[in-house]
Amino acid sequence: MNGKIRGSVKTVNGESLEYATASLKGTNIGSTTNEKGEFVIEAPAGTYTLSVSYTGYQPREQEITINNGETTDLGTIILEVSNEVLGEITVDGLISKFSKKQSESVARLPIKNMENPQVYTVVPKELLTEQVSFDLQSVLATSPGVGNPSVGPGSGGVGLGINMRGFSSLNGIGAIRNGMATNFVTLSDPANLESLEVIKGPSSTLFGTTLVTYGGLINRVTKKAFAREAGEAGFTTGSNGLGRITLDYNNPLNADKTFLFRVNSAIHREKSFQDFGINRTFMVAPTFTYLVNGRLTLDLDFEYFQSERNATFTRVGTQSGITSMSDLNWDFEKSYTSNEFVSESQAFTVYARAVYKISEQWNSQTLYSYANTENNGNYLFLQVNKADTITPFMMNLPSTFTTNQIQKNFIGDFKLGSIRNRLVIGGDYTELVNTNSRTTIYYPDFAISGTFKPNVYAFEQSLATAKWSHALRHEKTVSVYASDVINFTDRLVVMAGLRLDRFNDVENDYKQTALSPKLGVVYQLVKNKVSAFGNFMDGFKNVAPALTEDDGTKAFKPEHGTQLEGGLKIELFEGKLSSTLSYYNIEVKNRLTPYTITGDNNTYYLQDGTQESKGFEIDLISNPVKGMHFIMGYGYNDNKYTKGQYEGKVPYGVSKHIANLWMSHKLTHGELSGLGAGVGGNYASDHFLEATNTIKVPGYTRFDATVFYDQPKYRIGLKINNLTDEEYWASSFNATPQATRSFLVNILYRF
Repeated sequence: MNGKIRGSVKTVNGESLEYATASLKGTNIGSTTNEKGEFVIEAPAGTYTLSVSYTGYQPREQEITINNGETTDLGTIILEVSNEVLGEITVDGLISKFSKKQSESVARLPIKNMENPQVYTVVPKELLTEQVSFDLQSVLATSPGVGNPSVGPGSGGVGLGINMRGFSSLNGIGAIRNGMATNFVTLSDPANLESLEVIKGPSSTLFGTTLVTYGGLINRVTKKAFAREAGEAGFTTGSNGLGRITLDYNNPLNADKTFLFRVNSAIHREKSFQDFGINRTFMVAPTFTYLVNGRLTLDLDFEYFQSERNATFTRVGTQSGITSMSDLNWDFEKSYTSNEFVSESQAFTVYARAVYKISEQWNSQTLYSYANTENNGNYLFLQVNKADTITPFMMNLPSTFTTNQIQKNFIGDFKLGSIRNRLVIGGDYTELVNTNSRTTIYYPDFAISGTFKPNVYAFEQSLATAKWSHALRHEKTVSVYASDVINFTDRLVVMAGLRLDRFNDVENDYKQTALSPKLGVVYQLVKNKVSAFGNFMDGFKNVAPALTEDDGTKAFKPEHGTQLEGGLKIELFEGKLSSTLSYYNIEVKNRLTPYTITGDNNTYYLQDGTQESKGFEIDLISNPVKGMHFIMGYGYNDNKYTKGQYEGKVPYGVSKHIANLWMSHKLTHGELSGLGAGVGGNYASDHFLEATNTIKVPGYTRFDATVFYDQPKYRIGLKINNLTDEEYWASSFNATPQATRSFLVNILYRF
């Protein structure tokens, strides 16, 4: 009589390994793992040596006993990257990282890109290394489908805004971390990033509404600990007084390698490319993983980020007579600020996760995220009211942001008859609190060709007698949701989801309930290679009560944005070619439209505003020959308000065309193996600075280039940013001149 053993095979990062081999040494008995990394072996009773192996990983052996008529559960078997091939994977395995799109965050389920009807792109840390990118703005500038990344102010904080599918927001990059809500209008350092997930379209069904836009969201996935000692230290220097030190160190804390530790840290010092200005940051991020047993895994990470930087923003009045930012004759070498007038920020984040295997079909996830940011916001605004004149004003905004989120998910993978279901049922509670105070000090006009340097001492003296205003934002949201991925056949997949959201604005004493559905279909025209997909997705925003002409102050319906999208996903030549082509149409309804009545000092509102954003996107990742990598993206967006105050106008900050390109080649054989070069850049067409479409921000084309020598133990890279010394602006209501040409030298040592 025979018995059985079963188990699952995963990497140290918790990723299931499909097609790993599990065999009993000295016999012909064995099995390979399925897509969840699971295997089952049946054999006569006895004691054996189980060998588990996977290409590029260290084989693992252990003694096991098989008992008659019994099934023994071995739990999770962890495989580590082989030391012999670690250098090869680090240096030559770049394309597999670029093209890998499997993500548990996008669908909150472990499904493959070819099964997912939603469009998304994963930007791995390896691309950041190759491009010598040390800030999220430059990373996102070369990410497919992301437009106009720009630093901007908000409620005392300084954040990085983006445009996706025609919708802009300062929540775009800072607000979602490991799939959970953190603080908005808060910067961070990319040294702790494993990847960025660029998730396209309204995603309220799974991510809620508090911190996302109709165009999509960016999920920051942080680095996790793994089961061997390793590390990397880096130093970067270059133009504008740049000095940057990074450290990434990992080590198991016990002999069994079940308690894992990793820490990332970065110290950054840089002057502005202009005459005055500084950027000083510090980040430290320790993370722990405890493999309690084969069923339970605990993760806990912390991140502390401290920042001091200038926050200077240009505004142009519609009465100035200026119709284009190029008419300003702006001197890009001038900052009009001082090194003493800076915004200060301290951000602290906690993330915890417990994953428990209930059964072969069900897992339980419990997640918690806490974020607190303390700001002393000091903004300098340069208001252009005449063609050659600036009216400066300085604003002080001390503020605090606090976000708490608790989330519970039950994830199942089971069959009903012959139909496979992958189901997530969950709920979350999110609380967001923002308190801020603000005051503004105005200064005399000066000519653009002149100079202005803030007198910080006089400004601080003025704050004592200034008139202050105070604000409190306090929101609580309770949500439940479910999403099911149904395999009717091995080629036909349907995704259906629904969210019920109960929103409570504590400060303004109003509550709203909203439903957010999601439906998608995928059909694999060529199995695992070409998929046709379509989706309907919903996003919504809660709308506060406002004054109406007939009914006084009244509550309004939630604003909704719905997307229809269709396209193709392609993965060919064993991962050497990956592409997504899609067409989308997003319609937003229930926008509030303000209006006034002559002789009446009130502003009234109607809920009749509508907006339509439609377009086409393509991304392409290719590895045509060994050592060559090619990444590109293009997006076309036709966006306008179709009803309301700005009917017929284009939203500000939205370019009709955006494109990005990065290509590199590295020698893989011979005496010069590891020597390589890369070149790329991004393009954005014109967009408008403000809602009335009076002032245009000219488009731009920017190029970067690098040469590098990459070896298993070290890497040396030289980089030129903005190769052609292009002078251009990024903007989202506020405009900021972007850095001109700069040179970087980066050295990494791996141990």
